Amino acid sequence: MRILLPIVAVVSLVACQKAPPPARLPTQQEASAEQVVVSYGPSRLRVFPAANDNHYVLWASERPGLPAVFRPLGVTEQRGPVGFVPRAGELAFVDGRIVEAPLPSSPAKAASELSLLVYDRDAKTASQQTVTLPGPCTMRERALIQSDGQQLFVLSRCAVEDQAMVLRLDPALAVRAARTVDSAGSVELFLHHGDSDYLLQARQVMRVPPQGLPVIGTVPPPGGDAETRDLVIASDLLLVVDGAAGRVIGMDRQSMGWKLEKRFYFEGSVQRVRATATANRLHIVVSERGDAQKTELVGIGLSLVSSKRDSGLPQRLLLGSGPAQSDHELAPLASGDGAVLVRTHEGNTGPLVALNYLQM
Repeated sequence: MRILLPIVAVVSLVACQKAPPPARLPTQQEASAEQVVVSYGPSRLRVFPAANDNHYVLWASERPGLPAVFRPLGVTEQRGPVGFVPRAGELAFVDGRIVEAPLPSSPAKAASELSLLVYDRDAKTASQQTVTLPGPCTMRERALIQSDGQQLFVLSRCAVEDQAMVLRLDPALAVRAARTVDSAGSVELFLHHGDSDYLLQARQVMRVPPQGLPVIGTVPPPGGDAETRDLVIASDLLLVVDGAAGRVIGMDRQSMGWKLEKRFYFEGSVQRVRATATANRLHIVVSERGDAQKTELVGIGLSLVSSKRDSGLPQRLLLGSGPAQSDHELAPLASGDGAVLVRTHEGNTGPLVALNYLQM
């Protein structure tokens, strides 16, 4: 009898849990009508804040065979918040130009300089520009770069030295600040905000101030890779979004202590997560693969007002489907609690880039 009691208790607990709410189509208030931006499906799609302007500039990789490498797709009608810095990756937009962090040489060698590719304003040709690092660095992965349109923020991951090097560059890509962070050679995500840099590495989250030692916090083990996680600032919170685990951890962005935990659910295999936030609301858009032919984009909105754990799971909004390698980006709006979603999409006549404004 003593063996059966725990089993009965577990069965009863499962039976009492509520089933997740079914996914549904968004209302007109939750998602605007789709705007077709361009009628082709680029392999790379990015949303950048424009220099000296709070509108967003949409950039994408150009079609094969054309002289340009990248192509500007247009500017959003609505504006983003002042000082917003989009997700770090291999591309950034600073002083009206695309900057790319190229793949490191193979085999990797220790170097005291970082090479960046700076494209002309037509994005047809790129010149190589070297940036002096604060020490030798053996890179096996691209540097992570991001920009607010006027400054470039760089993180070089030094695998052999087990260090990360964080730099701030001016529009001419001259180094204005640099420091080395020990035990950070495997950083997955990087975010610059205010006077600090935030680094996510497996379970470890670091706040790197301009001077002094990093402040370290921890989160649960990740459910997937870097593409299924995101780092977002919302007022005094640093949010660690883990799409493959269905979890958001809110940390005090100064002390790195936990302030809240939110849960959501997913279906199929999570391929890609993008998140953005205002002071009151977190928007998450997840790309889920149900089969090998297409992906579904699902939107989730979470309140950040309460610090208590959610009593129920949030609703899931069906935002569309796309090819297996579809791309999407998400950025906050300056007014209200909205966001702009830009994505590749399979239309009636072929692939295209679409834009929606969200209020989830």
